[in-house]
Amino acid sequence: MIHLVLLTHAGMGVAFANTLEHIFGTMPAAVEVVEILPDANPETGRKRLWEFIEKLPEGDAMLILNDLYGATPANLIPAILPEDRVAAISGLNLAMLLRALSRREEGLAAARQGALDGAVQGVVDILALRAAPRT
Repeated sequence: MIHLVLLTHAGMGVAFANTLEHIFGTMPAAVEVVEILPDANPETGRKRLWEFIEKLPEGDAMLILNDLYGATPANLIPAILPEDRVAAISGLNLAMLLRALSRREEGLAAARQGALDGAVQGVVDILALRAAPRT
């Protein structure tokens, strides 16, 4: 199974988790939230993230979805990860999260690619799309 970790600033991860519960009626299995609170020591978040990585069951993998590259939560992601078992993507949005969830039974590479595809395809200029001539 592919485990998803939402590594975000305070409030964002919980908001995404609440949205998943709204969409699915319950929180999907193997989704964890790690939020970095404003006054908290970032090392606490790094330690929690490593605990998830170290506790991955044999044969499972993890996809870390982060809200903003270059910010504190993203900087907690270690530079060296077991690439066959852990991937990390920044720019978290709902389309990315839903696509990663829908592809995680296909393996880490598919969940990672699904997240990337969802992130890009989920960004649409609605008014420009509506104004475009239909063929």
